[in-house]
Amino acid sequence: MNKIIQEFINNSHSEDVLQELYGISSKEHFDCVFVAPSWPIAKIFGTGQDNISELYQDRFSKSFKIKNGSKTYLYIQLQVGAPNIADFCLSCYRLNCDKYVFIGSAGSLVPEINIGDIVIPETAISGTGATLYLHEQLDKENLFEKTHSSPELNTVLRNICNDLELTVKQAVPISVDSIFCEYQHLDEFRSMGARLIEMECATFFKAIKMIEKQASAILLVSDNSASGQHLVGQSQELRTKYHSVRSQLQNILLNI
Repeated sequence: MNKIIQEFINNSHSEDVLQELYGISSKEHFDCVFVAPSWPIAKIFGTGQDNISELYQDRFSKSFKIKNGSKTYLYIQLQVGAPNIADFCLSCYRLNCDKYVFIGSAGSLVPEINIGDIVIPETAISGTGATLYLHEQLDKENLFEKTHSSPELNTVLRNICNDLELTVKQAVPISVDSIFCEYQHLDEFRSMGARLIEMECATFFKAIKMIEKQASAILLVSDNSASGQHLVGQSQELRTKYHSVRSQLQNILLNI
C-alpha cells in the first residue's frame, strides 16, 4: 500500500473514511466513478431521471447512484480545485470500483483546438500545489511534473466515441491553482507543451494511480484564449455548440 495512504490509516480512527466524508460505502460496487469538480449532475443527465438516486449531499459534495441496465455508476460533484480532487480520490482506496473518469471543461491555449472539442488526454502537467503532497517527500522540483492516465481506459472511451461518431482530439492539459492569475503565464504553459488549461486533471491522474485504479478524463473545450473566444461574451453560436456536445456526454459515460 502507498505510504501516504498507510500513514493516513495509522493516524485515522475511521473504519470507512469514504463513508464518513462523502456518504459512500466502500463496500458498494460501481462499474465506474464519474468525478465532476464543477458540473451538477443535471448538466450531463438532465432532470427527473428515474434511474438516478441521490446518495449524499453536504456543502462540499453531492453524490448520486446511476443505474443503467446491469451496471451501476457513481457520480460525484466536488468543489473546484485540486485539493478536493486529491482528498476524494485517495479516500477511494478501498472502494469496490476499478475505473474512474474525470469530466469537466477546459480552456484551449492553441487555435486548432476549438470550443466544443472533446479531448481524452494521455498526459497532464501539474501546476498545482496539491500534487506535490502526493509524493512521499515534498520537493519543489516536482512542480510541473507530468502525470498519466490509463491507456486501457482511454481506449475504452475512444472506442465508445467512435461508435457514437464523436471526434476525439489529443492534447496535453496543464492544471493550475488560479483562474485569475493564469493569463500572465499562458506563454510559459505553452512552452511546457500544454495545449489546454484547467484545474484538477493532473492531480486526478496521480491520485488514482496511487490507489492502483484506472483513470481517464473527458475534457470539453469551453473557451479559447488563443483565438480570443473567452468564457464571457461568447457568441450564441459557440455556446450552442458547446452545450450540444455536452448533452452527448451521457451516452459516452453510460457505455463504459
